[in-house]
Amino acid sequence: MPRTRRSPSAKKSNFAALSVTAASLAVTFCCFDPVPAGEDIVTAQSSIIAPSDVPLPPDAIKTLSNPSEQSKSIPQENVPLNGILLDNNEAITFSLLLLEDGARFLRNVDNYTVVFNKQERIGGDLSKNQIIELKVRHEPSFSVYMKWKNGDTGRQVLYNEDYEDKKMVVKLGGLKGRLLPAIKLDPMGAEAMAEARYPVTQAGLLGMAEQIIAYRRDDLKAGEGVTCVRLPNQVVDERNCYCFQYDYAAPEFNKLYRKSLVMIDTRYHVPMQVINYTWTNDVQGMSAQQMDEATLIENYSFSRMDFGKNLVAEEFSRDNPSYRM
Repeated sequence: MPRTRRSPSAKKSNFAALSVTAASLAVTFCCFDPVPAGEDIVTAQSSIIAPSDVPLPPDAIKTLSNPSEQSKSIPQENVPLNGILLDNNEAITFSLLLLEDGARFLRNVDNYTVVFNKQERIGGDLSKNQIIELKVRHEPSFSVYMKWKNGDTGRQVLYNEDYEDKKMVVKLGGLKGRLLPAIKLDPMGAEAMAEARYPVTQAGLLGMAEQIIAYRRDDLKAGEGVTCVRLPNQVVDERNCYCFQYDYAAPEFNKLYRKSLVMIDTRYHVPMQVINYTWTNDVQGMSAQQMDEATLIENYSFSRMDFGKNLVAEEFSRDNPSYRM
């Protein structure tokens, strides 16, 4: 699908429309309290969006009490926000504001633990679901410890920016782990990436949030080629989540993803589940469900988040005797 070249006046109109959208959503977004009263994590208060975080032109005064004409034509599955249907840009912007707020919250969390579930298509093959326990540290340096609970049960991966070699250490699970020593790998090398779509340097909730944020910013910059709707809230790990679906018109608008589902925790505004589908040329005779099954490329989810853990430096040390690395 060829793109039409937009005139300078059209670009100015798009900028003005986007500014108005951001203003309306900022008003609505600021009405949410990201962390309920009584929350026992002091740093959680930092996740409340501040006016200075969303720079707006002085004349951006539109509110959601006046729905746009485009909003009236959105598919019926789109769920209103405070009684108002969001159009494409509004829905994308709202999801972006949520994730940016969640990322700010995470940057103020020194460390946490979480269980990561992942299923990926690598080299055309869809893996079985992997359940991995994570320990993540942001300060004083990014570090992550991973331990598999199924598949190669007992496998461990440790990455700590403090080590000068910048290597990840891998210890296999089961009998192999008892017989073979741990090995050091380049996190971006072919061997390390043979069983993962993303490097260990991007592991955890913040890495996931930053990846999605980048896509949403690209969507807004393009201004076309993607349809975003807000679906009914979903429950992931007993957490209420906003749910957004993004459908791309053609690979020129997103080379990797044809469709994406993102579930965002309504409390902390962090991504709880992301399901992505890629493109295929073999669509003849396929139902929508069959196409999704054939093109599933990534299914990630998080559970058992614990931001109250006080993880000590030894948790991210190669010399930790319990890791036997």
